Amino acid sequence: MVSQTMCHLETKGGITCAELTKEGSKSNGGVHVGTMHRFKGLEHQRLAIVGATDGIIPRTTAIERCRTEDPARYEREQRRVRSLLFVAATRARDALTVSRHDRPSPYLPV
Repeated sequence: MVSQTMCHLETKGGITCAELTKEGSKSNGGVHVGTMHRFKGLEHQRLAIVGATDGIIPRTTAIERCRTEDPARYEREQRRVRSLLFVAATRARDALTVSRHDRPSPYLPV
């Protein structure tokens, strides 16, 4: 989703982007784009979480396998993903936008 988001911002919005990697920002683009994991420990004035859709957050295929095979792991994975979304959201200092399509993530308030 990082590549898709960068492509959309650059081609449709004319916005320069920089991908966040383990080593930091790949370039000096105006908007930093990365996974929720990449934003841990960072703070940004404004932040957008895109794709907060059921099936993406959490990834249904990864978690659903555990539901019947390993219920304890299923619960751990649910808590892990919920915590990751919370941490990503708290990286925004002044403004946070959360977008989705279709059904919202079950971790978002209704």
